[in-house]
Amino acid sequence: MGKFKRVIVLEVEIAKDKNPETPGGKYRRDTPWLVEAFKRKGVESDILFITNKDSAKNLKDRFPDTAFLGRVNPMDYSTISLNEYVKILQDLKKEGLLLGPEAEHMDRLGSKMILYELRDTGMGVNGVLLHHYEDLKKNQGEIDRILPSGGPPRVLKMMRGSTGLGVWKLENKGDKILMTDAYSQTTEEIARQEVIPKFLALCQEDAISMPFLPLIKDGEFRFLMSKHSILEVVHKRPVDESAFTATLRSGAIYTILHLDQHKAMVDSVVNWSKDLKSVLSLDDVPYWWSVDCIEEEINGPLNPGQIPSSNPGRRLVLSEINCSCLGLVADTSAEAKAKGLKFADMIADIVLA
Repeated sequence: MGKFKRVIVLEVEIAKDKNPETPGGKYRRDTPWLVEAFKRKGVESDILFITNKDSAKNLKDRFPDTAFLGRVNPMDYSTISLNEYVKILQDLKKEGLLLGPEAEHMDRLGSKMILYELRDTGMGVNGVLLHHYEDLKKNQGEIDRILPSGGPPRVLKMMRGSTGLGVWKLENKGDKILMTDAYSQTTEEIARQEVIPKFLALCQEDAISMPFLPLIKDGEFRFLMSKHSILEVVHKRPVDESAFTATLRSGAIYTILHLDQHKAMVDSVVNWSKDLKSVLSLDDVPYWWSVDCIEEEINGPLNPGQIPSSNPGRRLVLSEINCSCLGLVADTSAEAKAKGLKFADMIADIVLA
């Protein structure tokens, strides 16, 4: 199949993302599905546990005519650091042997910084601000940029996190701030001057803030994509209208949408993904990624580049991108496994093309 006779899927043996249903309980749930998919395309495939003893050069020497696909949650492990893993990915890309993920995608697209980078584009929203860690540490007026006294609600987000971790809705309440934590789904009153120190206890890094989008009460659209192909669209509706997040952890209801019934919206997101390469000067987009969007009401026609929702009078605003090591499916049902195998087959077709 093309210039590659084999695809090796990379994992870290001691990672805590293993599934007991896999052979020996040693692998991520979806890794064997990808291996099966590559084999069905006529390509040899296997799984390799990488360590800090590996490099792109020795992988190339050990496995000629081979491409590599990483399925490693990007973090430090005792057997390989994040920097060492990233170096392997970068060097494999230079050799033309990497199917994904690209280190730049994990770093830029997988961070909430992407909301700041794309704030002036068609899926951006006015009022996204960047807050540098040094300014947050000083805590000398930065809270008034995050949430001006007397102003409307805003959301403070740390750069990385999942299932709502490090995402706070902030509302003025007299001389205090009402903070709702998207991760714990709890609300508490905090003195204005105490908000930033409490946030920095969770993360020591830059952060962004943005306007609160009230239509989160109606849910989010998630576009599951392999490069520029949309494989599935999921509507995630919060458990109730007061909820601040639409994650499975918070009890949100997930509904699969028929692509042909939402063609205008789907086609617009595909075109947006193609424009993203030039806007961000990327060589490519991820082999497997999700684009999450919240709706915003509009008055009149869409501006150039804006993405229409399937709901009239609304457009889509980017909420986040997941691409570091997104699972193929979220739940554990037999139906989910069948879907995961289907997605793996589609991904194999796309990355080997």
